[in-house]
Formats: sequence, structure tokens, C-alpha cells
Amino acid sequence: MNFRNAVRNAVRFTGCMLVGAVLTTSLCARAETIQSSNIPRTITLYAEDSNRPYAYFDGTGAEGIYVRILKKAFARMPQYHLDIVSVPFRRGMELLKDGKIMGFFPPYARKDRDWIDRYSIPILRETVVVLCSNDYAHSHDLKVFPRDFKDARFANNAGYRLAGEAFFDMVDAGDITLEEANTTASNLRFLMAGRVDCYVNERMAILAGMRELAIDKNMARLFNETAIIGQEFGFVAYGPDPENQWPWRDQFADDLDKALADMRNQGEIDRLVVDYFAY
Repeated sequence: MNFRNAVRNAVRFTGCMLVGAVLTTSLCARAETIQSSNIPRTITLYAEDSNRPYAYFDGTGAEGIYVRILKKAFARMPQYHLDIVSVPFRRGMELLKDGKIMGFFPPYARKDRDWIDRYSIPILRETVVVLCSNDYAHSHDLKVFPRDFKDARFANNAGYRLAGEAFFDMVDAGDITLEEANTTASNLRFLMAGRVDCYVNERMAILAGMRELAIDKNMARLFNETAIIGQEFGFVAYGPDPENQWPWRDQFADDLDKALADMRNQGEIDRLVVDYFAY
């Protein structure tokens, strides 16, 4: 074989090697992409750590009605894996507002939270009530909340604004005294000890707190539900993302909304609530 033919064959062989290498790299990259697409994306949501029965830390992990609902929703979305981190309410809202976490549950929708980018569909309807001692309820004409509760001593979960703007205006004006604790159980202890006259919270949260404290029916009769403030829905809230840390967030949020809507329409959310209180 002359030199010219040898060079031609060498070039042809080298070209085949390069083409083979490119094809192999391309196939490997494609295989890696396919493999990656089959791995569920981990979604980290932050949850309240002391909102029984809805979302709380039970000593080992996140628990509560919302936690159970979201776990069931994720079971319908195999493309995602759920990781839940429990934090105090105020801390969770601060992290969300600062763009340090993607989602937090279950805050209510508020006009002054216009920094929240989007909410999930409504998950649960909650009824906010005023619980007072019988002594206070029977000695006052309580027809309009909060007007008729002037000079009352109230307990409140730290960071909660369930009682409404007019209530907190009266607190700022000194017409209502407010004490705050982090948990429902602590605030119920204030009420039982006579340290406060009334307490605002969601009805099922109060019932769960009473169960936690093992309050029997005789003790429960010492309290009176004096007002229904309104009904609220809990959501998963998504905060700002200035650094584009979660470019897939809206796709996930859409997928979660669909799963939650299906669960609601099929009665699964109602069953989870009943099952929670049955155990």
C-alpha cells in the first residue's frame, strides 16, 4: 500500500472513530436524560409546626390533616416526591416572603399578603370562632364581634390574624388586651386558668387542642362559643422567586391543583378529615 492510500485509509478510520465517539456520546447523553426524566422531582414544602389538627410537628415528623391530604395528592403524582419541613408560622411566612422557600401551608389568603405569587386551589373550609369562659359570656351582651368585646382579655396564636382587622385595631387602641402563645393548647390553658376571657381560633383546631389536653365534657361546658367570625380556606402559598430557583414551580402547582380537585370531587378530602378524628 503506497503512502497516499495509507493516509487516506487512516483518515477514513479516524473519521469513523470520531463519528462513533459522537454517536456514543449522544446516545449516552440521551440515555442519561431518559433516566433523569424517570426520577421523581423532590418538592420541598414548608408546613406549620403547631397548628393542630391541620399541620404540626409530632416529634418525629410533620402530621395533620393538610399533611395527609398533600401526601395523598402526591401519591397521584408519581413524577414528584414530597419533602415536608415543619417551622413556626411566622418563620414560614418570613421565609416565603424573602423567596427562600417555594411553598408554605396552610395560610389563608389575605389582601396584605399581596407579595404571594399564587395560591393552590382552596383545600379545606375552616370556621373561625370566638370561645369565651361562661363567666364572661353570661355577664356581657355579646352580639357584634369585636365591638361588644371591649375590655376583654383575648388569647391568640402568635402571628395569626384570624380575628380580623377591626379586632386588631381595638387591640392597638388599648380597647382589647391580647396575649399570644405559639400553640392552641397553650392558649386554652390561659383560658382555663382565667388568665384571659376569650380565644379566637378555628373550631376544629380548638377541638383538637381540647383533645390534646384531655379536656372532658364537664370541663368543656365551662366554655361558650360566643361568635362565628367567618369561614376561611387553607392553601399552599407560593412566594416570590426573584432568582428563578424553581423554574418548574408553576407546572408543579398546576399538577397539584388538578390532583387536589380530583380528590375533592371524589370525596377523598372529606374522608381524610373524618378518618383523622376517628383514630
